[in-house]
Amino acid sequence: MAVDKRFVLTGAKRVLDSRPMYAQVVVTDDCNLTCSYCDEYTPGAPILPLDVLKARVDKLDELGVLVYDLLGGETMMHPEISSLVAHIKSKRNGSNLATIITNGFLLTKKNILDLNEAGLDFMQVSVDTLRPTDWSDKSLKSVLPKLKLLAETAKFQVEIQSVLNEENLNNYDEFRAALADLPFAFGFSIMHGKGGRIAIEGERYLELLEKYGVFEGVNFYGEHLKEMLRGDFSRPWKCLGGFKFLYVTSTGAVQWCAQQRGAAFDLMTATPARLKANDVHKPCEAGCALGCVRMVSHTLGEPLKTFGASVRLAVGMSAPKTKKGDPPLADAAKSC
Repeated sequence: MAVDKRFVLTGAKRVLDSRPMYAQVVVTDDCNLTCSYCDEYTPGAPILPLDVLKARVDKLDELGVLVYDLLGGETMMHPEISSLVAHIKSKRNGSNLATIITNGFLLTKKNILDLNEAGLDFMQVSVDTLRPTDWSDKSLKSVLPKLKLLAETAKFQVEIQSVLNEENLNNYDEFRAALADLPFAFGFSIMHGKGGRIAIEGERYLELLEKYGVFEGVNFYGEHLKEMLRGDFSRPWKCLGGFKFLYVTSTGAVQWCAQQRGAAFDLMTATPARLKANDVHKPCEAGCALGCVRMVSHTLGEPLKTFGASVRLAVGMSAPKTKKGDPPLADAAKSC
């Protein structure tokens, strides 16, 4: 794992400077699935050339980024994704983090071995239900052989993430029981609607939160989350999207996040001063359920309040691959 002394010290600098810490980079808008709740894909969209993506990573590294999420569409549709991971890990002597977010359908032994070789740190596999539904194709029945392959082959840490809503709420206990023997971290994202606003609420969700816990990253805003699940959006916070957290689209534009698409500019023109202009309160903050943006915003914007969670997160990221019975690894960043 890349969470070493250098990573921690550089990350601490990000509290005070005007440089970004975290970037999500779209490698293609194409996807092999058509889940009804998702609006972050375009069927048939082109695969971005590797040299274009490498140039974007070069720019992000120059700006100061330490943590990269590679996503789509479906990330594993990119035939040279392992080469992109290797390019990321060539920066800062590998003292950074690279994550792939995937539905898992396209995993093979070869591409898992290629990602091992490239130095991938994390993979989040999105699995929503026990069986395919009209709402989501990402079912355990469909992807279980791929998960077993990951358990046997992957050297990187793996997290199973579900989008929690009314469609799978009452089956989540059964879902977790079916996965109990796999050596992975588990968690759930909070369903959001357009604009990133939380789309669920109720005591049943709070019960699941209490039963299974949340990733350390979510603990940066745990009380906010509980309040939002009760319909209370009054607690103030400051979004650092477009400043410390960058979302880079397939066209190379920087947005605040995946859902706020109006305030965009060309990544290649970005400077610390240009990013600093986004260090402002945003009209979408109330009710925001995007865990990736919130984790970065709270840990860097409220370092004294989140210090304990930050330490536990770093320790979890540095640990060997999770074994059955271990506490969940922190990666709420992947809760978008």
